[in-house]
Amino acid sequence: METTWNALQHWYQLINYEWADPRAQPLPLVQRPFTILGLMAGYTLFVTRLGPWLMRDRRPYELKRTLIVYNALQILANLYIFQGFCQFWFTTYNWQCEPIDWSNSAGALEMLRLVNLYFWLKIADLLDTVFFVLRKKKKQITFLHVYHHSMMVLLSWVAIKFFPGGHATFLALINTLVHAIMYAYYLISAVYPHTIWWKKHVTQVQLFQHFIVGLHEAQLLVYRPCDYPLFPPVMLVPQAVLIIVLFLRFYRRAYGNAPAQAVANHKAKAS
Repeated sequence: METTWNALQHWYQLINYEWADPRAQPLPLVQRPFTILGLMAGYTLFVTRLGPWLMRDRRPYELKRTLIVYNALQILANLYIFQGFCQFWFTTYNWQCEPIDWSNSAGALEMLRLVNLYFWLKIADLLDTVFFVLRKKKKQITFLHVYHHSMMVLLSWVAIKFFPGGHATFLALINTLVHAIMYAYYLISAVYPHTIWWKKHVTQVQLFQHFIVGLHEAQLLVYRPCDYPLFPPVMLVPQAVLIIVLFLRFYRRAYGNAPAQAVANHKAKAS
């Protein structure tokens, strides 16, 4: 038993300290994994069990002003971080292979700051689900929604702790742009409900995003002269495939029978 405990302590020390980027260790929520795991456990428990239970006998909150402010801030934050990543990806970064700069140079520290901001942005995204709970939008709290939000927080935590820069930051580049579009849709629908017609196209953009990210990471599984760790693409490529499958399933359920339903509604009105 003591040998097993010593082995666990050894691996914890190895993973949490020796393999971690020392530049990121002082950052909030980064130093110990139990903090972020506790946060995600609390999020999952609240949005799937505790929140719906607390709201079961209450009227849904409207939250119109809150949603307008939240969505507007999300648009600004995503665009700010997007332009920060653009300064690297459209100037010095290599699209085929970009190693991580582990130095304390101004550029490396700026990338560290951007990855950390992106991590906090993914935590802020969790409020989407909290608002669904408070508004009693039960149909919106799907497995895809909760899983995707949870995994993005955990993946961005892994990024800031172990791989804060380089090739995988392409995910953050495209994700912040897509989220700016997505929150623009949410903002307009909060102000003018029933007037938005491009929800389907937002889902299409999200699908395209995961396809592009998967391809961009998959090239590192083939192009191994690249001086970039193998773990991120090994982790991100299966995630991209899984999310694409889940998004396709959602897309077919939400929009696949739309033309047929429209014909049926027209016939019903005609009769």
